[in-house]
Amino acid sequence: MNHDDNSIPLLTEVIPAAPAPASPAAADYTAAAFPGAFHTPPSATSYQPPVSAVPVTPAAEQYRQWEQEIRENVLQSLLEQADTVLQQHLQDQMALALDNLATILTQRIKENLHEALAETVTRAVAEEMARFASSKK
Repeated sequence: MNHDDNSIPLLTEVIPAAPAPASPAAADYTAAAFPGAFHTPPSATSYQPPVSAVPVTPAAEQYRQWEQEIRENVLQSLLEQADTVLQQHLQDQMALALDNLATILTQRIKENLHEALAETVTRAVAEEMARFASSKK
């Protein structure tokens, strides 16, 4: 697992709370306000919170957006790792199956070759013995 990507917060990392804005119009929650949190600010369209009777503060909304983005990043990372592991496992199993198949085919070819050679030698000896017997008469 690659731990070199500092742009993805760890599950144990505490993200500092944003100071309350002077007015709702002054609330500008960008990645620059929280250095190291994200390369790009979460998009407002990526997560739609459930409608609730409790008013949602901009900080709570931003927290939900971060939570959703972290969830998506972790899921994407796990899916990529699962793809890699699955592909390696499939390659290993295919190599093992092909190796077993090659062993079985080699054994069958050897058996068939031995039978064919034994039959050819038996026929050749019988023909030679028949010629020898007919030449003595």
